[in-house]
Amino acid sequence: MPSTFPMTTDSVAPAAADKDERFSITDLIPLEKLQYIQDAFAKGNNVASSLTDTDGQPITMPSNHSRVCVLIRATEKGLNNCIHSGKQLGIKARQQLAPLRQRCFSIGFSDAVAPVIVNGRHIANWLIGQYHVDEVDEARVRQYALEIGADPEAMTKAFQSMPKHSAERFDDKLTFLGIMANEISQMGYQNLVERRQTAELIEVRKQLEQYQEHLEYLVEERTTALRESNQQLLSVISQKTKMQKRQNRLVTAIESAAESIIITSLSGKIIFINPAFTTLTGYSRQELIGRNPRLLKSGHQNAEFYHDLWQAITTGQVWKGRFVNKKKDGTIFQDETTISPVRDDKGTILNFVAVKRDITKEIELETLLRQAQRMEAVGTLAAGVAHEMNSPIQYILSNTMFLKETLTDLLKMQAGYGNLAKAVTASATFAKELAIISRTATEIDLDYLKEETGQALEEAIDGIKRISTIVAAMKDFSQPGSTVKQPEDLNALITTTVTVSRNAWHEVAEMELLLEATLPAVPLLAGRIKQTLLDLILNSTFALTQKYGNGPTEKGTITIATGKRGNQVELRIADTGAGIPANIIDKIFDPFFTTKPVGQGRGQGLSVVHGVIVDNHGGSIRVASTVGKGTEFTIMLPLETA
Repeated sequence: MPSTFPMTTDSVAPAAADKDERFSITDLIPLEKLQYIQDAFAKGNNVASSLTDTDGQPITMPSNHSRVCVLIRATEKGLNNCIHSGKQLGIKARQQLAPLRQRCFSIGFSDAVAPVIVNGRHIANWLIGQYHVDEVDEARVRQYALEIGADPEAMTKAFQSMPKHSAERFDDKLTFLGIMANEISQMGYQNLVERRQTAELIEVRKQLEQYQEHLEYLVEERTTALRESNQQLLSVISQKTKMQKRQNRLVTAIESAAESIIITSLSGKIIFINPAFTTLTGYSRQELIGRNPRLLKSGHQNAEFYHDLWQAITTGQVWKGRFVNKKKDGTIFQDETTISPVRDDKGTILNFVAVKRDITKEIELETLLRQAQRMEAVGTLAAGVAHEMNSPIQYILSNTMFLKETLTDLLKMQAGYGNLAKAVTASATFAKELAIISRTATEIDLDYLKEETGQALEEAIDGIKRISTIVAAMKDFSQPGSTVKQPEDLNALITTTVTVSRNAWHEVAEMELLLEATLPAVPLLAGRIKQTLLDLILNSTFALTQKYGNGPTEKGTITIATGKRGNQVELRIADTGAGIPANIIDKIFDPFFTTKPVGQGRGQGLSVVHGVIVDNHGGSIRVASTVGKGTEFTIMLPLETA
């Protein structure tokens, strides 16, 4: 019977192996896939199977080992014999580069091997065996068990129950093994080709990046030289066409990027933008190419900011920072930008490339978080102050009430003394004493004291009660509220906020509250709604101050109204202030937009209000305004949590 089988490797080795290229079978085919194929082959053909490297070291886990060989490998000597046998079989496979079989150097069963060859390189061996016992009988099994220190009875029993193949059948399986090894070789070769193509693609991409950086300079330089020779001109055009194709591939990738990318010349002239940049800024490609990025300036950065930026990038440094820029429609946005110099092979700066990421929403969230943290800190302080003030106020109120009651009793007693004095005067007794009392009453103006003291105490009591109301409102306003929406009394939140903010508006406004008494509870984040109400009241106060001035003789009006509208609650806050010009009313909810003087507003108030109502509560907010007559904000809040 034959001991070797021819194996065709031309299909997997069309060229000589690249001796400088190093790869293993697991570099080309995943280990999990190799294990799956080996397990399926071993099970389907009822043979033991494993994959090793060219030195005989295992690559996969053995499949379908017979019980006899398991017992042999359980002993140290038996295991060493099996490993030695596998290595020798691998050495022969490396020498012959074709499938072959031989008796193992352990117990003597038939083993077989098929080499795995990829692109002319022998990279692995596929081994099968164990179920063709050749000339091994029970006597040999017992003898070998004693040689290696195994249990002869257990090994004999395992040998008796072991399925056994004929030599012809085993050779058929070896032939099949050769075919399968050849298929794995072809699979490995295809993967090797793909790996090489990937490496070539990476190299092409790398070259493309270099070509792109140098393209404009190279074209300009060669265009001048090409005027001298038509042949040279054709050569450069051909080369430029090839480079343009490579550049187009890179441009396709850049244009698909989510980040905005802009490339400028050394002088700052825009020479390339991707679609994300036009989406971010609102300008078209035609409006931007050839222009300077300064057309995005919003005025929020000073000249020193831009000086430091240019100082960094023109000296070859990478600049990272944030811009507050302006879109074509005037909307302000913030972007996080990295600007890098683009150099040629000699290190000369050719261009600048900027990658921008719109962080406007992130800044809004950061502002909202800082505002919430600040309100929480202020709230904690206010709650403490309210707690500390509450007890002294109660003492003062109790004592003042006591003085009022005592004064009432004393006045009753004084009236009795007056009646007594009249009676004594009529009897002409105690004239001297009565004269002293009459003179004293005149000196202290007793009638005035009777009238004014009671009024003073009433005013003191009213004032103390008002202070107590303000303290209670401060304590309620300072509560941060739940981080999840809870049913809240919106009217109570409005009353509390109006009380707390009275100091800001009372000199310029009359406050009119039109709150629906039967308003149902609304799912709210109470802390954020209170801050929203405060922002809108302060906004109305500023508008009234613009119209009437500080300390005016005539006051305006702030009206706050609530009402149920279907499955929503309507909240309206109106003022009779200066109003909002029509050309800016569409921008008032934009981040960083403000009409207040520098230092009096950061343009975040109404932006945050919009975020609280729309993003946090799923509601809506709209504004109507007439210059010189006033402004009204209408907020709709859903009664059911989404």
